[in-house]
Amino acid sequence: MTLTAILLITFSAFIHAFWNFLSKRQNPSTSFFLLASIVSAILISPILVIYRRGLNYFTAIDWILVGATGICQALYYVGLSGAYRNGDLSLAYPLVRALPVLMVAIVSLALGRGNQIGRMAFLGFLAVAAGCLILPLPNFSELRLKHYLNICCLFAVLAALGTTGYTLIDDQVLRNLRTAAGMPLVKTQITLLFMALENISLTVSLAAFIYLRQPDFHILRSTWKTIWLPASGAGLMMTGAYGLVLLAMAFVTNVSYVSAFRQISLPIGVFLGMIVHREPRYLPRLTGLAVILAGLAFIALG
Repeated sequence: MTLTAILLITFSAFIHAFWNFLSKRQNPSTSFFLLASIVSAILISPILVIYRRGLNYFTAIDWILVGATGICQALYYVGLSGAYRNGDLSLAYPLVRALPVLMVAIVSLALGRGNQIGRMAFLGFLAVAAGCLILPLPNFSELRLKHYLNICCLFAVLAALGTTGYTLIDDQVLRNLRTAAGMPLVKTQITLLFMALENISLTVSLAAFIYLRQPDFHILRSTWKTIWLPASGAGLMMTGAYGLVLLAMAFVTNVSYVSAFRQISLPIGVFLGMIVHREPRYLPRLTGLAVILAGLAFIALG
């Protein structure tokens, strides 16, 4: 990985862990994330005017992928809100963030891009995944499949599938745009333009989901006045954190590096859970953190 990518993702990870911490304190519903995405979409919408020249270089496939990434991000937030309502931050956050590490790497291999990933990085991917399986355990004797067969983990898997989808899609669209003949925008401008479109796509997808699911629609109508302020703060941090990730994609050979190194936010999130929420400091949790950090070091060097 390049130093630029490492710095961008590390800064993003601090922002990401902090907004997840704030979201957990709100016991968030899908409506919370819809309000967050609406604020983000409104604030970043002027980019569509400023860099409108770049819109002419989107192909039909690119526009389809913009719609698809919104759906995948909506799945992520539906899964994330469900996981947070049904489990500890120290359980939900690692699973949501870590599962895509292996998923993205596996898809990259399936697409014939394995030569873009170093052997040391693969070891890092495995270490991060192993650390995350250990991390939620109260003791090592609980390392059994049934420990993960619960509603919190089910929602975490849904969120991970969404993350895998939008990570791969976003990487492909940005590669298409950066290599488009005659593109008048530089990397940063392309990233900002795509972020604006992505936020709109996410907002539409989440709104459709909430409208079709009446319980969430009623929650939105009854709670928006009390949650709009924290949701707005979360929305700003969500956009800023993922914008840095999108930019980092331009500085790696394979998106698997970005997906994996983003998990530096895991130790941050777990420490917040243990220190602020006073969640238990079990030995497996500390061991899992150490294994994750070792895996991240392998990824950075790979």
